[in-house]
Amino acid sequence: AMPYIVLETLAAGKSMIATAVGGIPEIFGAGSPALIRPHPRELSNKMSAALADLNAYGSLMPDTADLKTRFGADVMAAAIETAYFAALKR
Repeated sequence: AMPYIVLETLAAGKSMIATAVGGIPEIFGAGSPALIRPHPRELSNKMSAALADLNAYGSLMPDTADLKTRFGADVMAAAIETAYFAALKR
């Protein structure tokens, strides 16, 4: 599933700490240093690091222009439409 709240947060220019689950790695990139495993200690460490230097952590976020190119409403609607029409042809 595509976590729209992640896309909306990043499109608003906000930083976030995200776990590498579901569709989130597709948004950030699988090797992004902003992603963590779903583990309490790792979350605690990442939160401490982010709070210690918000600007440095913010620089780890995906580029908003790139996000719009890959996940804009028009792009996603076209992809869904293509998938539906392909399914109808089967």
